[in-house]
Amino acid sequence: MIRAFTLVEVLIAVTIVFTAGLGLLKVSSNSSKLINYAKTKNEANSLFSFAILNDICSSDIDKNLYDVIKTKFTIKDDKLISALKEQNLTCESEEILNIKLADSEEIDIILNDISKMEFIINKISATIMGANILGYEIKANM
Repeated sequence: MIRAFTLVEVLIAVTIVFTAGLGLLKVSSNSSKLINYAKTKNEANSLFSFAILNDICSSDIDKNLYDVIKTKFTIKDDKLISALKEQNLTCESEEILNIKLADSEEIDIILNDISKMEFIINKISATIMGANILGYEIKANM
């Protein structure tokens, strides 16, 4: 007598393998989405750092990235120019703290002109490549 699997046993085994395969496919799909999100967020953070360091977000703006970057760089690649024009940079700056050092004779004697210094902390929110980014900028004015 030859032992063989019954049709029910084969169907159960195929169902188990199929379900496991779908689970692995879903995990793979989610990993791909997370990798793309992390890549976009990293690129957006890099562009935000560029905008902050070059004092581009010092005022409220809503421009495409090419208009922002062309002030600092000469770009000749047409594909890169069109890709930059498709992405917007929106910056909104809000002063959240303004500290003025007190005027007093003691401070003037010790620190001379430093007593007239003020520190301003600005909250800057930006939207780059569809990602919302928040940063803070500290300025010292004399």
